[in-house]
Amino acid sequence: MRIICSIFLLLLFFLPSDEAFSAWSCNQASVSTYPKECAAGAGSATPEAFIEAAMVAARTANTSSRATDYAVVGCSATAAASMYSCKYSYKYFGSLFEVGIFIEGAAEASCPETLESRGSNSSVTKAGGKYYVTWSVRSVDSDICHNSCSYLAASAAVSNCYLVTGSTDSGFCNYVVGLNSASPSCASEAGYTAPGIGDSLSPNVDPGDSGGDGSDGGAGDGGNTGGGNGGGSGNSGFDGELSFSAPGALDTDGVVNSELNAAHYKTFVVGTEADFNDSGIGKALTNFSNKISGAGQQGSCPTAQIQLLGTVVAFDAHCDLFSGISPILTVVFMAAWSLLAVRIFLSA
Repeated sequence: MRIICSIFLLLLFFLPSDEAFSAWSCNQASVSTYPKECAAGAGSATPEAFIEAAMVAARTANTSSRATDYAVVGCSATAAASMYSCKYSYKYFGSLFEVGIFIEGAAEASCPETLESRGSNSSVTKAGGKYYVTWSVRSVDSDICHNSCSYLAASAAVSNCYLVTGSTDSGFCNYVVGLNSASPSCASEAGYTAPGIGDSLSPNVDPGDSGGDGSDGGAGDGGNTGGGNGGGSGNSGFDGELSFSAPGALDTDGVVNSELNAAHYKTFVVGTEADFNDSGIGKALTNFSNKISGAGQQGSCPTAQIQLLGTVVAFDAHCDLFSGISPILTVVFMAAWSLLAVRIFLSA
């Protein structure tokens, strides 16, 4: 009995398994013999799913009323770990027939948790000797498929940004996306561009400056330490009153005229405008504005003419009046509709 159990355990250990394989499809010999069945089951996640799809395809293709009772028989492993023998059955003139198909599985891809990709080229702004790329990860709006691994666009985060080599008005950013853990596999390449390296966004910055900043920080620590040691001298030099020195007037002109603040402001405005135009309210207002403009171009002011005491009198003064006030009315009603749209949106 012990020998039989040992043999059984050895068989279980060496028995081929489909756990490491997916995307099951027919081997070359079965493709030529059962083209419809193989096409229907190609790419199935398990052998059982493959033979189920193949059986349905065979039943659909066979229009003879003599063929009945289609059913899945099952799948069994072969000596090769990546190959299975699957069967389905049917009755023809009351006789039972079985169809056997050999299928192979592709090894499942081992997907990294993150993937770095390159964003599209975008314009740049310059301030204080440094360039800023006006690009956002919000432009990554579709998931990425690379090496049969699926990555979520919603997880995109900027990694590094550069100037396009040799350019001072165009740049790009590399970004990182996370693996779609719920469905990590995908069929075909989509949305991926290999990360790149370009010119630095700070071409005039001396790398040695960082070392000097570090030295200044060390001196500051030393000053703090000295102050701590001096505390042991009691009230020497302290008269019990705290003094205060006014920092002086705030340089508001320097804040307003700062090139760095102007660049950040421009980037913020461009991003905010793009986000608003892509939003539901922005699209609705644009559509409404186009309709108003179209209506204004297509419409005409009604006029009238009558004869009075032998004289033709034309009623068209109101057209001149409305022509003068129509721009003001357009702005007023556009503002009113905008406020109404925002109120409806916020109350939803």
